[in-house]
Formats: sequence, C-alpha cells, structure tokens
Amino acid sequence: MRNGWMVFALVLVVILAGCATQAPAAKDDAGARAGQVGMREISGMLAEASRVTLADNESFLVPVEDDANAMPAYPDELLSKALPPQPVCMRVAIGRDGTVMSSAPAVAPPECPGSDEVDAAFFASVQRAVAGWRYDPALRCVFPDAKTKDDTVGSCGGYTEVAEAVTLTYRFVFEQRDGRGSVRMGR
Repeated sequence: MRNGWMVFALVLVVILAGCATQAPAAKDDAGARAGQVGMREISGMLAEASRVTLADNESFLVPVEDDANAMPAYPDELLSKALPPQPVCMRVAIGRDGTVMSSAPAVAPPECPGSDEVDAAFFASVQRAVAGWRYDPALRCVFPDAKTKDDTVGSCGGYTEVAEAVTLTYRFVFEQRDGRGSVRMGR
C-alpha cells in the first residue's frame, strides 16, 4: 500500500510542478505577445509501468527547470497561414547532470497529434528550444528508514542524494491571434 501511495504522491508532485511553471510571454514594443509558446509538463499522464519504484525509505524530487530556459518561437514562415492552435508534445530526456540529453515527439492523439497533423516546423522549433534547457537534476533521496523519510518533506534533509536521469513530457501550444504568434498554456 505504501508503494502505491508513494507513486500517487510522485505523480501529483510532477503534475503540480508542471502546472506551476509558465514562463512570461515576450512582448513587442506595442505590448502584443510575440511568437512564443506556452507549455505544460504532462509526464503524470504516462503509464504506471514507466514510473520509478521507490523503496519505503526513499523519496523522489522532480527536476527543477532553470528560469532562463527559452521557450520555442512560433515559426515566422507559418504566420501567414493563419493556422488554428497547434499542440506539440515532446519527451525531454534529462541527464543526471541536469542537461537535456535528447528530445523526441510524443504522439498520443488527440491531445498530442503527430507530424501528419501538425507542421514539422513546430516540432523543430520545440526541439531547438529544449536542446539548450537546463535543470537542477531529479533526485532520489535515500533515508535511513521510512519514518525519517516521512518526517523530511520536500528535500533530502542532508541524507543521501542520488541524481537520476528522467524523461518529462511537455505539451506546447502554438497559437495565433490577429496574425501574430501567441502564447497560452498547453491543455
């Protein structure tokens, strides 16, 4: 039962961390939003089997995005097409050192359509942006016992920290308003 509770808590932390993270939209001289994109981390939607299993004396801290991570740009060559909102989902593999090791489209219709439904320039824009992202790495905290773990919330509390490589899945939404690329959180 305790492992089930830990998996639930881990999924909840990942979902809440993604929902709380939104970079401010860039604005041009007229105050309009520029060709940027909103994003939402959706790793909590992954199948249970792909989740890490923790021992009773372990907890998990999700990677923390660097505030300087640049958002993808709305491709200029697509602005004239006046496209409807274009969702793009991307799996981002984060190394133990917090750098992005790779990224790949995550296709799970209808929320995450493939390149047959969304112009490849949107996927390329996301991949260019996430390639330079940095994180404080994910940590597996190892405590002497389960009670110590339960008494230590939100950190490793000075106990053993093991950096972990993880994959997060993000949903970006490219949108236009009045012929300009705009930003909104992916949903």
